[in-house]
Amino acid sequence: MVPVPDRDSARYWAALANGALELQHCRDCGHWTWPPRPVCSGCQGENLAWEPVKGTGKVYSWVVNHRAYAPEFAALVPYTIVLVRIDEQDDILIPGRLLSAVEVYQDLRVRAAPERLTDDIGDLNWVALLE
Repeated sequence: MVPVPDRDSARYWAALANGALELQHCRDCGHWTWPPRPVCSGCQGENLAWEPVKGTGKVYSWVVNHRAYAPEFAALVPYTIVLVRIDEQDDILIPGRLLSAVEVYQDLRVRAAPERLTDDIGDLNWVALLE
């Protein structure tokens, strides 16, 4: 399944297609904003810029899907979707599929693994950072 970008999220999906994780960063208050929107979620200002993040964080929550909810997912079952608290700001939780075959637990360290779906659209996966 390919996401359908809108005016606010197109840059996010395009960055993933190019192998990068970028989020909106407020030039006024320094707050990171997710999901993409036209105003800062910290100060409600409009001075947002797309900037790369380190792409690392900790698993906050997860679900293991044992059923394909669409035919495109049948070959993936079972698969794990994680919510990751990024290192830049602890109130940003970004979802993605966990590619690592590891036991998932809260605070598992992960890094972003963008995947190109089309020339302009990528998807976000996460892989475990085994310490």
